[in-house]
Amino acid sequence: MALTELTIRNFAIIKQLELEVDQGLTVVTGETGAGKSIVLDALNLILGSRAEADMIRHGEDQCDITALFSISGLANVKAWLKERDLDKTADDKSTCLVRRVVRVSKPTKCYINDQPTTLTSLRELGYMLVDLHGQHEHQSLMRVAEQRRIIDQFADHNDALKVMAKLASRIHRIERELKSVSQNQSDTADRMSLLSFQLNELDEANIVDGEFEELEQEHSRLSNSQGLIEGIEAIIDSLFNNETSNVSAELGRSVNQLSPLVEFDSNLLGANELLNSALAQVEEAQGALTSARAKIDQDPERLLEVEQRRDNLINLARKHRCAENALPERHQSLQTEYQRLESAHTQPERLQKELGDLKDQYATIAHAVSSARQTVAESLSTSISEQMQDLGMSGGRLSIKVEPHISDDVIVSEHGIDHIEFMVSTNHGMPLKSLNKTASGGEMSRISLAIQVITSEKSETPTLVFDEVDVGVGGKVAQIVGTRLRKLGRNAQVICITHLPQVASQGDQHIFIDKVSTNSETYSTLVKLDDEMRTMEIARMLGGEVITDRTRAHAQEMLAASS
Repeated sequence: MALTELTIRNFAIIKQLELEVDQGLTVVTGETGAGKSIVLDALNLILGSRAEADMIRHGEDQCDITALFSISGLANVKAWLKERDLDKTADDKSTCLVRRVVRVSKPTKCYINDQPTTLTSLRELGYMLVDLHGQHEHQSLMRVAEQRRIIDQFADHNDALKVMAKLASRIHRIERELKSVSQNQSDTADRMSLLSFQLNELDEANIVDGEFEELEQEHSRLSNSQGLIEGIEAIIDSLFNNETSNVSAELGRSVNQLSPLVEFDSNLLGANELLNSALAQVEEAQGALTSARAKIDQDPERLLEVEQRRDNLINLARKHRCAENALPERHQSLQTEYQRLESAHTQPERLQKELGDLKDQYATIAHAVSSARQTVAESLSTSISEQMQDLGMSGGRLSIKVEPHISDDVIVSEHGIDHIEFMVSTNHGMPLKSLNKTASGGEMSRISLAIQVITSEKSETPTLVFDEVDVGVGGKVAQIVGTRLRKLGRNAQVICITHLPQVASQGDQHIFIDKVSTNSETYSTLVKLDDEMRTMEIARMLGGEVITDRTRAHAQEMLAASS
């Protein structure tokens, strides 16, 4: 079971409706214009159809449609929701809540399990949950992809389809790589030539990390050696070699004078420690200055070498448009690019071999899939044609065309090599034409019903909705339509809008839509009919507004026959 609840607010003439749907066949009836099709239009909208502002009830600024689906047995739906992180807010993982809000002069809003989503996602989910058959834009049978899905579902070769799709994806990826490599061969050769020259230049330079910073420091020291020597010597002489003012000697005398006094006054302890520390630091400073002076070397030749090396690195950095200290990184980057291009230069041969192997594998499995499709198409065509004729399309037939593309160079598609098309003749002696161009709305609905009856046991769509499947039929054919729908309801949830009592009497659940008009407004109401109310509705459908004992008895007879 899929659809369990449908709530509609301010949609067309519907003010508010709440519909609970059971398993099996649910029939929806009502007077012309009461809003039967509006209910399906609302369901169609929530499944991703186009929204229009005139869908909103007059006087309101928005309409709101919500549907609750039971997905306990729908592994594909659960996987789809989980993949898109749309299952996290659902308190009950066995249900899925879908909502759409259409607003005046504003974009529509779409929600799945209370999370905002796109219309595309809403449509994808809708295809998995509900299949609408009738004269509306959510009619899946008109899509070539759906026609192919019906064939593949009946052929039951999902594993082969998955392998074929993966092979196709790999083939297309390699073809893109080959195209890119082929287009860039000339550019690659020119680039490799330039890279080779640049790499040779950087190899000869033999630059190491941190070298430029060290050169800068050494250059500064060598170019200012005389000033450094003179400055350091002046400081040493001023602080330590001056006979009248020697800092070290003065501090030593002060320490010697202060230390004995600490015994008599503890307040001098701090000052004594500071003077001792100062003496130690001054002596360390003297040693550091002396050591620094000894290391300063006035070497003009080394200064020239440093300047030349420094200028060389500056010029290289300017050529490569990078900072001097980034040259080692630039060197590594160019090496990596050269190796990649060198590999790509020999890549076409390897890619061509891999491509050939994959195409051979693809051709083998694609032809096997095509053969299976052709076998299934033949048997399905016969079975569906029989169903069509039972449903009032005398002389009608459906032929499923499976035409494999045959050539030396296989055209690779994830769906295989076949052109699949449903061809139909709706009348005896008429030629077969494409289903998309031939069948009327009513015929399309009955063709859909014929297909669904045949394929229902393999169908993965839990809810099937039929609108106007009984257009243009009556009597025995109408009874057959109802029987087929009831049979279909054994394996799926079926909702059918009908105006025929022969169909309505077959329902497991009967919904009546009525239109109410007051002085101020018009709106639709919904009633789930009990046995007595259902008898009266079937009688109304049989005899019109005046219900006689005879029509009531006929209605009871029809309901009894279908139970």
